[in-house]
Amino acid sequence: MHTTSGVVLMLPQDAAAAAEALQVGIFGPLDAHPPAKVEEEEEDVDAEGEEEVSRKRPPQQLPNGSPAKRPRLSNGYENGADATAPVTTPMDVDNQPDNHAYPSPLEGETAPPPIVRTDGPEQGTQVDKVEELAPDTTFIRLMDDDHAHAHGPDTTPSPSSAGPDNAPILLQCEWNPRDPSILAAAGTDALARVWTISRATTPPEPGQDHVSPHAHSLLDPEAPRDTTVTALSWTSDGASIAVATDSKNQAAVNVWSVDGTHLQTMEVSEPPVIKLSWNPSNTALLAISPDKGGALVTVYYSPAGNSLSYFLAGHDIAAKPLDAAWTSDAEFLLTGGDLLLCLHCTDTTITQVRKFETKEDDGFTQVLFDWRSKLAATSSDKGTLDLWDESGQRRSITAHQGAITAMRWQPLPANQPAADDERLIATGGDDCAILIWNARMPESKPKCFLTMDSPIVRLAFTPDGAFIAGATANQVLIWKVGSHAMPRASWSRPRHPGWLSPKANAEPEEEEDEHCLCWDADGQKLAYGSNSRLAVINFSR
Repeated sequence: MHTTSGVVLMLPQDAAAAAEALQVGIFGPLDAHPPAKVEEEEEDVDAEGEEEVSRKRPPQQLPNGSPAKRPRLSNGYENGADATAPVTTPMDVDNQPDNHAYPSPLEGETAPPPIVRTDGPEQGTQVDKVEELAPDTTFIRLMDDDHAHAHGPDTTPSPSSAGPDNAPILLQCEWNPRDPSILAAAGTDALARVWTISRATTPPEPGQDHVSPHAHSLLDPEAPRDTTVTALSWTSDGASIAVATDSKNQAAVNVWSVDGTHLQTMEVSEPPVIKLSWNPSNTALLAISPDKGGALVTVYYSPAGNSLSYFLAGHDIAAKPLDAAWTSDAEFLLTGGDLLLCLHCTDTTITQVRKFETKEDDGFTQVLFDWRSKLAATSSDKGTLDLWDESGQRRSITAHQGAITAMRWQPLPANQPAADDERLIATGGDDCAILIWNARMPESKPKCFLTMDSPIVRLAFTPDGAFIAGATANQVLIWKVGSHAMPRASWSRPRHPGWLSPKANAEPEEEEDEHCLCWDADGQKLAYGSNSRLAVINFSR
């Protein structure tokens, strides 16, 4: 049973034998028909408004675009195949050693049109409804009405549907990992704020969250209006947050307490800082920035104030952005392009522990470490998911056609024992597909195959790992992990010029560059950001 855009795919009881003959797996038939072209409509913004917004684009923003439009996968009536078309002979994937997805997005496959399924006379026909979350959404104003940023510790936010004129570009948003009411955001035009947003016990009407009358600013009151906040990172206990700023070609990293008290400042040689990450014990903060034509990795120790650095000569982070992931309090992985290193922090320096064997055409874009399985995962712009063990052994999965745009390990409750035979990781790509893999059995087919109507821009698991949200430039779908036949809920962004790309003279159909998606600590609220808009979506399990 499959779902795309809220459409249910089911098989009748009397067709079970035929389905088996056609090799219909739990993720749908292996062969289908090409999808119909989908046309998007979006409100136009006048040229003057777009020119105003375009000036806020960070000068060295990480490339996050899609190289080309990929074949879109669809199994709904609206975008799907002709129900009367003949069914072709299914592929024999069981004898293929290529680790392709099932059905493979590399083949541009689509599922057949929906038909009804019955699960037996006691349950009858199963027709579930996908919950539409749009009515239960609050939009957060990124700036005050006068467009002036805070000149003090507090500002006044409110739910908003204001226009995008002079609005900052949202680059990142993150919920506090412990307090589900605290949301931080960073971006252009001195956007660095922490809001308090809690679900009302008895809201007067849907979508009316109670927003605190004050929001803490995470910038010095004298910070210039054109300051760009390029990165932020909470400590795992939610007590502190680090923000990186870029103002007039000067960079700095500042640490603030959760209540808005400034704790520490670290100087950075060159902007922009493209990555901030705390180690597991929250005693060291890793930062990645350019330096003298190369790349500089700096580890700051808090609150002592000392730092260590590691320099990569000639590595252009604008062309090959670096990513890092801590594997312990003193060691971390560093990747970008065809580079994958394990580095160790001593008392006085950062030393190389291992240089992993890679290929010249590798294009690593992200690295994530899983402390349960001790496996590291890297994603690439070629659609390959690589899993690395502690000995450096590499196991590759051809996961997507085109770039992998999002990757997440499934979080599990701390008191839940890890299964010896299963550890799940999700990937999303330009091919509009979301796949969930068992990292302990990388040779096997994906456990879950989901599709959306356009390229995936972000993925987010709830903190307990029970649900996964996938986002495109226009929509968010939420599935229950292990019950992926149809989405549990759907959210489509309302028309508003603030969603549009900040690129000068951008075409209306051009997809945005900046997106964020994250769950609160309770898995009840989902923040979705795109360019100049930030939505908080309530989700009832």
